[in-house]
Amino acid sequence: MSLMSAFTSARSSLATVSQQSALVSRNVANAENTASTRKYATQTSLAQGGVSIVSVSQSSNQALFRSMTTANATLASAEVTYSALDSIRSVIGDTDSIESPAARLTELQAALSQYAVTPEDTQTARAAVSAASDLAASLNNVTDAVQSARADADAQLADAADKMNSLLSQFEKLNNRIMTGTATGADVTDEIDQRDQIVTELSGYVGLNVQVRAGNDMTLSTDSGIMLFETTARQVEFTAQSSYDATVVGGSFKIDGVDVSGAASGMPIKSGSVYGLLTFRDETAVQYQGQLDEIASALVEAFSETDSGGTAWSGLFSIQSDGSSTDLSTLTSKTGLAGLLTVASNAVDDPDLLRDGDISGQGVVYNTNGTSGFSDRLNDLIASLDDQLSFDGTFGAGTTGTIGDYLASSISWLEDKRSIAYDDVDYQSTVLSRAQEALSDVTGINLDEEMTHLLDLERSYQASSKLISTIGEMIDSIIEIA
Repeated sequence: MSLMSAFTSARSSLATVSQQSALVSRNVANAENTASTRKYATQTSLAQGGVSIVSVSQSSNQALFRSMTTANATLASAEVTYSALDSIRSVIGDTDSIESPAARLTELQAALSQYAVTPEDTQTARAAVSAASDLAASLNNVTDAVQSARADADAQLADAADKMNSLLSQFEKLNNRIMTGTATGADVTDEIDQRDQIVTELSGYVGLNVQVRAGNDMTLSTDSGIMLFETTARQVEFTAQSSYDATVVGGSFKIDGVDVSGAASGMPIKSGSVYGLLTFRDETAVQYQGQLDEIASALVEAFSETDSGGTAWSGLFSIQSDGSSTDLSTLTSKTGLAGLLTVASNAVDDPDLLRDGDISGQGVVYNTNGTSGFSDRLNDLIASLDDQLSFDGTFGAGTTGTIGDYLASSISWLEDKRSIAYDDVDYQSTVLSRAQEALSDVTGINLDEEMTHLLDLERSYQASSKLISTIGEMIDSIIEIA
């Protein structure tokens, strides 16, 4: 090898070591950044001797990355579900909570029993009416909590749509830069890290299918197959409702013009916070509201008054805002009754009507003799609360039982849903943590490895420097001899 060839080789080695040292410095600087992958140089031998860096690459594993995004989407769904159910649970309490409808029903039964023992006592009559008011208010409050949770889910869906559109816009710009840089041989590894981070954020909203095509081009679709990005970002659309009650149906969540909401959709999404929010808003909350409405309807019927013509009128419990009576045969739907339930204004004004009848104002009198010791009507009302009733089984809390049984079943249903969601959050958090660890082990930056590599580069630098120094001395000796 000639001195010039040796010099050229040593000089190229120094240049390569310098570039590799810069990469190591980048890795060390990003060691605490979980979104950053390890960068390394790809080298080639030069025809005239020496080495050169032809490209900068990064550690990657698409299979582990997909596992991580899948786990992230599943966890996000579980978290929003648990949060929504917990917000309702905090209002309703359990069967032992004094504020729960179940506890209020027990108080009403006790107050009616006391009133039946002392039917002449107006104070016990007033206590029974007050207990009924507390029960109605409890059902009103839980209904408000359910509809508030639905409205909150709606607001989160609107926020998700905005953030997804913003992330997709950023993704499009990065993807274009990456494709251009790949075509020209530029270092685009940092941009790829940023793009992957956006994919991770998007997976928190909807489950994703990620594909990398030639030229580092990436496509994104939902776990149901709806395209989110291919060459250009697709539009995510959602409009929140201004307010919610039991009769309001939530708006559609659309991706690329396709409705992804619920079983009625041809391509419903299967995971992510958007899935969890839609499922809670349109299914879980609607089911629970149906249970509350079944309870309210049963209470109205149990305390109703039937006239001589066989028409049943609402008695102690009214569903009119002014507390007036309702012909129950005109009710075509139970939807929203728990939010409307109140105590009849006539009973509030004259609590003894609970004993005597005609709360409805329709001439339905039970105490025809007007005796203060009359308790037959009160005993009948107490007995009606122990009657076996039929309930709508589609709401999930059973089909038969007393009002108290159905209330307890309803609370158990909610607690079971909440417990399952809590367990899902705990389990999926572990799954995500393991997926992140596995990905980090393969693609992440290990400081010990980087420092070892830096020492190797330092030795290589010293060897190349020594070679250049030696070549210089040899050239000086040749010049002196000449």
